[in-house]
Amino acid sequence: MDQHSLEALNASAFKHKGIYFDSTITSPEIIDAIENMKIRDSDVFLVTYPKSGTIWTQQILSLIFNEGHRNGTENIDNLERVPWIEYNMRNYDFNSRPSPRLFTTHLPYYLMPRDLKFRMGKIIYVYRNPKDVLVSYYHFYKLNSRVKYTITWETFLDLYMSGRVLGGSWFDHLRGWYTHQEDFSILFMTYEEMKK
Repeated sequence: MDQHSLEALNASAFKHKGIYFDSTITSPEIIDAIENMKIRDSDVFLVTYPKSGTIWTQQILSLIFNEGHRNGTENIDNLERVPWIEYNMRNYDFNSRPSPRLFTTHLPYYLMPRDLKFRMGKIIYVYRNPKDVLVSYYHFYKLNSRVKYTITWETFLDLYMSGRVLGGSWFDHLRGWYTHQEDFSILFMTYEEMKK
C-alpha cells in the first residue's frame, strides 16, 4: 500500500480499541461512554458492518414500528428515526427518547452498551456477502466527500482485508457477534435473505 493513502486514512480516522472510526463525527470519549448507555427492554439495535444494507433495514424497521404506515416519517430523516449511537452528530439525549427506541450501529459486540449483555433490548444483525461489501465500500470511499484522497482498488482491497477501514475487519465483526450471540437477544439476517 502506498504511504500517501495510509497517511490520508489516518488523518480522517482514529483507531480505538481495535476499530477505526471517523474522527470528524465521533471521538474515543463518545465510544467509551456507550458502555454505560441505559438500555430499555423495548430498545432495538440495528447492527451492521458498513455497506451491508443498513439504510434499507432502517427503513424497514421504521415501517414496522409505525405499523406499516409512514405517519409522516417520510419527512423525518434516518438520523432522527434510527440514530447512530457512535455517530451522534445531532447530540441527541437518548434517555429522553420515547419507547420503543430504535438505534443503529457498526460497533463490534465488545463496544456495545453493557446492559445489552444481560439480554436487555433486542439486536438485529444484518450481514452481507463480503465480496459485495468490498465493492460497495470501495465505491463509497471513492465518492465520499470527507475522504480527501483517491484510492486504487488494490490499495482499498489491502485496507479492507487487513481491517484498516472504518468499522474494522468484516471478518472479525461478524465472527465476534456470532460467537457471542448467547450474550444477547439477537436475530441474524443476511442482506441476501432480505432481497429474497
